[in-house]
Amino acid sequence: MCASMSQPPREPSTGPTSTPRRSSSASAVPGGDLLGRGHPWHVVIPVKRTDRGKSRLGPAVGADRAMLSGAIADDTIAAAVEAVGPGRVVVVTSDDGVRAKWRPHGVVVLDDPGAGLNAAVLAGAASTPRGRLTAALLGDVPALRPADLASALSAALAVGQSFVPDAAGTGTVLRCGPGFEPRFGPGSAARHAADGAVRLELDLPSLRTDVDDAASLAAASRIGLGRRTSALLAERASGWIRSMQATVHSFDPETRTGSVLRDDGVRLAFDAHTFDDSGLRLLRSGQRLTVEVVDDMVVTMRIVGIGHDQRIR
Repeated sequence: MCASMSQPPREPSTGPTSTPRRSSSASAVPGGDLLGRGHPWHVVIPVKRTDRGKSRLGPAVGADRAMLSGAIADDTIAAAVEAVGPGRVVVVTSDDGVRAKWRPHGVVVLDDPGAGLNAAVLAGAASTPRGRLTAALLGDVPALRPADLASALSAALAVGQSFVPDAAGTGTVLRCGPGFEPRFGPGSAARHAADGAVRLELDLPSLRTDVDDAASLAAASRIGLGRRTSALLAERASGWIRSMQATVHSFDPETRTGSVLRDDGVRLAFDAHTFDDSGLRLLRSGQRLTVEVVDDMVVTMRIVGIGHDQRIR
């Protein structure tokens, strides 16, 4: 059983970083409540210690990994606070910086029991008042728009037990309902569905794009990152992103995917989003491009000598 929801189309960003998509930050978070003061939801957000999180981003961002992990968590928490109000957000973490940052804003912060993601969700859910509904939200959705979270929670209210899958459709970014057993981890969408939770196929990419690697960070950037992650990329991403010239190796017009060859012969892939954002209509083998690469994945491309503000149509 599925439900669907649409939202207005978004303009894509034109590079590896994007304009922040909301005004909230860890230092200035509105006590917003988009669902109304009488809503039944508490949002539980498990957050790893930032010096241990985002290991798959390590090869791309190096020593900046802890800062990036913290920024991603902060933008996720800020969006939840704006959606449901600070007193309805429960953060479960062992990270001292996250604790110190969010307790003064009225967010409930609990110690992580140290037994994994699902145990952290259960600890947070156990702290919420009886009779309230719990939504477990991954702590790594830095493009999350508060209105999109509010929309998802409204949809979940209509069906009881439910979950929102990630962009790939196999994982879970949000699990909602009373008294559920969280089953986060690889392949969690199938496990949550097997428990009888309704799969909510919502057209809310800001919610469904969790960040684990360079590809998902690029996808979140195209949607529009939260203020802290966006600022960090603006300040530090020049050290993560390599700009170079490359030659088109392959291109499939139907899928809009393909690969390029670096000048040393190494082949690098690009996805449909990267091609769509380039403004190009077609690529041919042997064509020369300027590309930007993060962790051996092409995240932007353009014709040699043509800048981002001079896009070819």
